[in-house]
Amino acid sequence: MDSKSLRLTEIKKIIQNEQVTSQESLLKTLVSKEFHVTQATLSRDLKLLKVAKMPDGSGSYRYILPNAIANTQRPISADRRPLDGFLSIEINENVGVIHTLPAYSHTISSEIDAQGINPIAGTIAGEDTIIFIIRAGYTGNDVKEALLKEFPNLIDKLL
Repeated sequence: MDSKSLRLTEIKKIIQNEQVTSQESLLKTLVSKEFHVTQATLSRDLKLLKVAKMPDGSGSYRYILPNAIANTQRPISADRRPLDGFLSIEINENVGVIHTLPAYSHTISSEIDAQGINPIAGTIAGEDTIIFIIRAGYTGNDVKEALLKEFPNLIDKLL
């Protein structure tokens, strides 16, 4: 195994087993394990691994691997904390935009995708914005109704 593969494997192991809250702390952990890596290389590695930041419920964020998000597909309660970051929605024809608090978009986008909301073909998340595509044959109202069905606590933000 080459050094990059070893480093990527170690990054995944660290994120799975520890509460990693910043690139700086992850970099320090890697250096302590004798991996010679720069912040820029670590940033590229995190992007390659599709690592996301997720609210941890205490006001902080932690790194999470994409398979960890996929493995958390469970029923979502109406009081689910990540949805607190949902601010507003705009829909125009077959494209919609959801505005979120900074760093909430990836978690909210993952929750929407995990629920398989039929009128939504897919989502793309930025820092505080989610873009979604509406499937053919559905309207913006269909999207709002489906979101309300899955996430009833969003009623004041969808109507």
